[in-house]
Amino acid sequence: MAFFNRKKKTPNKVLDPKNIQTGCKAANSDEAIRSVGKVLLDAGYITEGYIDGMVNRDHDLTTYIGNDIAIPHGEYEVKDCVQATGLAVQIYPEGIEWGGGRARIVIGIAATTEEHVAILQNIAEKLSDMDMVEKVVNSNPKQICEILSFA
Repeated sequence: MAFFNRKKKTPNKVLDPKNIQTGCKAANSDEAIRSVGKVLLDAGYITEGYIDGMVNRDHDLTTYIGNDIAIPHGEYEVKDCVQATGLAVQIYPEGIEWGGGRARIVIGIAATTEEHVAILQNIAEKLSDMDMVEKVVNSNPKQICEILSFA
């Protein structure tokens, strides 16, 4: 459960199971980016302008990182649209063509420059093994949250 700051209606938790969706489908990477961006928006992590920044960032340099994983995030110019650090995860069992690869795990990232690096390191460490990638693809939101936990 996310707790909200009384001054700003933003969550204090980086990843919440309700921001994890399984069984997703998208026609292309842009559609998937907009979809995961909407989850970040609805959770209060970002304002709407960040989603266009996510799409632009992926067009400039793919956010596909291998191992069936894409990590769309906004370009530097939209960092002010980040309200709180957070992640949204979408699982695409059939995969989506993405930057020369095929993504099945899409992790939308809303973070400041400083936090971004720590989040990327955590993702890289936890999903460097394809067995763990398979486990995530075949898990439910609560299990995925536990696997990707920053604890």
